Amino acid sequence: MSADSPTPGPDPAPKAAPGIVRRVLRRARDAAAEDLRTRAGAARDAARRAWSARPSPRRGIAIAFAAALVAAGAGGILWQARLPGRLPSALDWAALSALLERDARPGDAVAVAPAWAERARLAAPARVPVLAQARFDRAELTGVRRVWLVALPGAPGRASWLDAELDLIARAARPAERMALGRLEVQRFELAGPRVPLAFLPDLLARAEVRRGDQPCPAGADGAPACPGEPGPSVRRSVRQVEALPRPCLVAAPADAPLVISFPSVPLGSALAGHLGRAGDPPPPTTGALPARVALRVDEQEAGTVELPLAGWRAFRLDTARFAGSAREVELTLTAPAEAGALCLDAEALP
Repeated sequence: MSADSPTPGPDPAPKAAPGIVRRVLRRARDAAAEDLRTRAGAARDAARRAWSARPSPRRGIAIAFAAALVAAGAGGILWQARLPGRLPSALDWAALSALLERDARPGDAVAVAPAWAERARLAAPARVPVLAQARFDRAELTGVRRVWLVALPGAPGRASWLDAELDLIARAARPAERMALGRLEVQRFELAGPRVPLAFLPDLLARAEVRRGDQPCPAGADGAPACPGEPGPSVRRSVRQVEALPRPCLVAAPADAPLVISFPSVPLGSALAGHLGRAGDPPPPTTGALPARVALRVDEQEAGTVELPLAGWRAFRLDTARFAGSAREVELTLTAPAEAGALCLDAEALP
């Protein structure tokens, strides 16, 4: 072989026979299919055993109910554990008290949201009333010029907080001033059209004369009119619970005769508006609806009468337009059955 001739390379590998490849692939496929059939059979057998060992329907319901109770209990415990971190601290309430003591003025009131946040009554000064109600769109805010909305954003009941805020925004003369006191949020609303009464009759009780029927009720040792017989003192200025809310009113017990309350020199306007309800929440039990009657006399002239069922906190309105612009003697006569118990009556002269 000459030097110019090419060197022969290695011999090429022999090609696999197509039949061998097919047999290998077929065996692998058959093995995979057999493994899948084995696994499926084992799963079916396990499912059959589980189904055959299933509890009876009653036992299944009991197990599901127990699991639901455990889940609910765990959720409640977790919610309760997180709640203190969402509520205001004692320092937050103290800051609110200091703010109201410094800036509140006559004609102010505090509204709380949610309405169950009764601790605001301890924080608010005694001269500032607290309005604990869910909505304020139709609330009678007589004598209120500004409302301090004290909200607990992290407390349950956020929807009621937003409702109260929207109601007061609709009634405000200008945007509210907003401030944060820890976990409390405070907004002060100036009402666009405050209704200021000419007189609030429960506040005039000290100057009034009271009698039950024809018998006078002189002031007792505590200053409250004490009428002869039972149930003792007949009229006193107090705050009583009616329909789940505190109401400043005259607490009266007409009992066996009409109760007459005469107020000297009351400035009158367009109307005398008020409410009547059974004191206590819930009130003492009775059978059937109990009627009551409120009659108004001005300078010994009949000025109107209203009949009210003693259920809830009933509003009434008596026209006094013909006496507007003058101070007159006003006499209210309250008539109700003895089983009604103590009644809560308020009345105010509207301009």
